[in-house]
Amino acid sequence: MIKVYWPDKLARDIVGRKKYNYLDKEIPKIKKFVLKSSTSISGVPHIGNASDVIRHDALFRALNGMGKPTRLLWVAEDMDALRKVPAGIPPEFRNYLGMPVADIPWVDDKSYSTHFSDLFIESFEDYGVKVECKSTAKAYRSGEFTKGIKTIMKNLDLIKEIWNKSRETPLPANWNPWKPVCENCGKIMTTAVKGFDESGVSYKCEDFKFKEYGKEAYTKLSGCGYEGESKFSDGDGKLLWRVEWGMEWATWGVCFEAAGKEHFMPSSSFWTAGEVCERVFGWPEPHPSENPLQPYGYMTVSGEKMSASKGNVVATWDWPKFAPPQILRLIFLENPRRTKDFSYLKIPQYVDEYDRLQRVYFGEEKIDNERERENLKRLYELIEVEIPEKMPVQIPFSSAAAVSQIYNPKESPEKALNLARRVCGIRKKLSEADKKMILEKRLIVARNWVETYAPQNYGIAIQERVPAEIKRSFSEKQKAALRILCQELETKEWSEAGLENRIYALRDEVGISSKDLFQSIYLALIGEKQGIKAAALICAIGKDKVCGVLKQI
Repeated sequence: MIKVYWPDKLARDIVGRKKYNYLDKEIPKIKKFVLKSSTSISGVPHIGNASDVIRHDALFRALNGMGKPTRLLWVAEDMDALRKVPAGIPPEFRNYLGMPVADIPWVDDKSYSTHFSDLFIESFEDYGVKVECKSTAKAYRSGEFTKGIKTIMKNLDLIKEIWNKSRETPLPANWNPWKPVCENCGKIMTTAVKGFDESGVSYKCEDFKFKEYGKEAYTKLSGCGYEGESKFSDGDGKLLWRVEWGMEWATWGVCFEAAGKEHFMPSSSFWTAGEVCERVFGWPEPHPSENPLQPYGYMTVSGEKMSASKGNVVATWDWPKFAPPQILRLIFLENPRRTKDFSYLKIPQYVDEYDRLQRVYFGEEKIDNERERENLKRLYELIEVEIPEKMPVQIPFSSAAAVSQIYNPKESPEKALNLARRVCGIRKKLSEADKKMILEKRLIVARNWVETYAPQNYGIAIQERVPAEIKRSFSEKQKAALRILCQELETKEWSEAGLENRIYALRDEVGISSKDLFQSIYLALIGEKQGIKAAALICAIGKDKVCGVLKQI
């Protein structure tokens, strides 16, 4: 059966594309398909930024699977200015507002951008992503962009014609897209071009006002008053974004770069850059049509846009401490055009979905519909960092969260492993690799999640005695269900999966709603109306303690 998941369809569309978008001619044969993603390093890179990289990596895998030579570029947009100080960065960094992030100092002789770019790039390995890295600062200053800049300057009238299509007020006659870095104070946002010729511009460093994201008031940057010249060949500056983007595509031979919705609005940056790319540089605009990936949706956190300045983000290098990297790939690759409202409280549900995909892939869970089955298997292939040779031992995340609270896997690994085996009904002999995987990839990760993000009712603090008011609140059906549950626990050994099925069967036998049944279990055991999966909770606590409580009802 032909693979039908979106990266495979998009890969076929890219390979099969024949025509330019703005020029009436055929696209020449592509020798190597170049995919580009990029990140502005003006903020601290986070999991939201990783969406771009992960989605392009899925397309990279699809093109490779077709046997097509492919490059995956990741570009640090580090000539961008620091416009705000992200949460967690010392407040004195306001002194660097307006400067290219590549020029802002950090510790260990690194720049601000190099420090965070290195952390971001190194974290890609955890997600199974291998990229070729580029830096716009290095590209400008090494001369890599010099030819492109000269082409821009020779075609200013055409570029103004293109850009004016998206403007209510035409660009002035003396307009120039070059933004020099002030030789005196180092700012790039405060320089105003006063004149130019084919080799460079003259400028003055002047006061500049701009709005920070989410703020109504303007931020004022003071210019130093310096007047100087900036040569294009020195690369100590940058092109304005719409022009720069088109030049990047042509310089690196980019065939595809996805972008968010704001870039695909009528007259927005993608279309300006695309027309510059084709009509000025003669390179076909990266695959321009709407497709299964673009314009892609963004991730929000509890309804708010993910933003380093808001402090509601997690760095890519921190995510694997409390959730499997595959979960982030799953979130970003499943229905990529939708905006995802994410909650760290939902990590256990995402892990359950990942485990199910793994079972389907290895044939441990049957799906009758062939198309659905193949799509799920393909999704697993795309989210997995490294596909194992055989079906791994699975420990449900809720079970791992419960076990890790009884025995801290960092302090008592053997006890935690043994309890996990009992809770999950694992009777087979575990290899050392199995033990390492369960301990490091589930138990320790689940413990970290519990300590950092789990809701209060996820904690395991069993009540020695059931309060009288809770006893009085139970209906006769709830009491009957709890008594039967106690009897079942005393007369048989249960795995988590088996006990979960039995609890649902008990619901039907007693004629009680799921809500009333589960609330009675949680209220009796931990004094809360909800918590981790009831079966996992009971197996982790142990039947003796559980029955000791239930007999009080």
